[in-house]
Amino acid sequence: MYLIKPNLRHDLPLAYRAQGSVIYTSDDKRILDACSGAIACSLGYGNEYILGRMTEQAQKLSAAYRTQFLNLPAEQLSERLCNKLGYAGAFFVNSGSEAIEAACRTAIQYWDEVGLPKKKHILSRKISYHGSTKATLSLSGHWPRRRGVSSPRERPTLAVPYCYRCPYGKTPNTCQLACANALEIELGEIGDDDIAAVLIEPITGASGAAITPPAGYLERIRDICTHHHILLIADEVLTAMGRTGTWLAMEHGNVKADISVIGKGLNAGYFPISSILVSEAIKEAIELGSGIFSYGHTHSNHPVGAAVGNAVMDLLESHALVALCVARASTVESQLRQNMAASCLIGDVRGKGLFWGLEIVSDKRSKKTFPKSSNAAEKLVRHAFEKGLNLYPASGFASYEHGDALIFAPPLNTSSGELEEMLALLAEVIRSAPRCLQKE
Repeated sequence: MYLIKPNLRHDLPLAYRAQGSVIYTSDDKRILDACSGAIACSLGYGNEYILGRMTEQAQKLSAAYRTQFLNLPAEQLSERLCNKLGYAGAFFVNSGSEAIEAACRTAIQYWDEVGLPKKKHILSRKISYHGSTKATLSLSGHWPRRRGVSSPRERPTLAVPYCYRCPYGKTPNTCQLACANALEIELGEIGDDDIAAVLIEPITGASGAAITPPAGYLERIRDICTHHHILLIADEVLTAMGRTGTWLAMEHGNVKADISVIGKGLNAGYFPISSILVSEAIKEAIELGSGIFSYGHTHSNHPVGAAVGNAVMDLLESHALVALCVARASTVESQLRQNMAASCLIGDVRGKGLFWGLEIVSDKRSKKTFPKSSNAAEKLVRHAFEKGLNLYPASGFASYEHGDALIFAPPLNTSSGELEEMLALLAEVIRSAPRCLQKE
């Protein structure tokens, strides 16, 4: 076998075909995809409408280099996104990692354009994941991913609104948003003269298994950034386009970032395309200044990718999938909390919409984690797979080294019957999990 796998010592099942929310392996095993792959395949597999629009565009115009030509699908998608989400400009790249780099470089360019070239530093949070390149890993606080790549001297410093394990030992009723106010304190210590932007995930993704901030957190971060003349970048690669029950997760705080980064929910797994969305102030500063936006790659603003994005938008709107996500959220949350109450392993359930994390502990009273060496999340994912359920593992967020969780994030258009089957299988996985962990 010549294909380089994530773990060269472990074999993976061969996915042979997929339809809707179901994947079939080469040995005809039926797997319900309860995590949308990497929380990316938000409209399931084999959607005829998306495939039709993609094929039609590839036959009409398969590529167009951004410095030589405009293309209609990218023009249409940028207008739709900006009008829907309240931004002034959009730029398309291939991956979330590229989009985060584009957002950070755009923030730095903005301050150059307005005559403040010292503002080049980006602040980020201790539990976070913003991409797999060296630059984006340096902004990520998930140490299992960044170890061996990024220098410990370049490290995220901001607190995370991790209420289950509050870094200040408080509760949501008593914290007075200490995790958000920590940004104000840090800026008071280091100054804001060279800070270009603060980068956050509105709801922490795979690195923290849907860590959800308390009420008022997003508003407070927005206020601090505005007061200190710092841009706010929202990494919504995982959360945007309906995943959490709103078009953007920042909407849960009724605030807007200066730059939003979207990805997985825009492409639904059908074609590599991600985007940054910028405010009127940023777009205007570049237009009236140098007039040059130099960031990009060979396949930026790709017409086939943009056609897929437009098709995804068509389905989200015509099938009212964001509203459906909201309607299903209460049922999913109720079932997950019942599982937590009945299980000795689930210490916390958190999330929004159809994005949920179940934190696994060895002792619920003390919140003690399993040893890092136990690989509890990976074992539970394998256990679920044997029962026909695909879940996504998360680890390394408690004390920034250990801790385990499962992520439940099915496609937004999963049928009612398949969603019920997923929840029933998940309940069975959790019931039998203690025996699974003891056995291994």
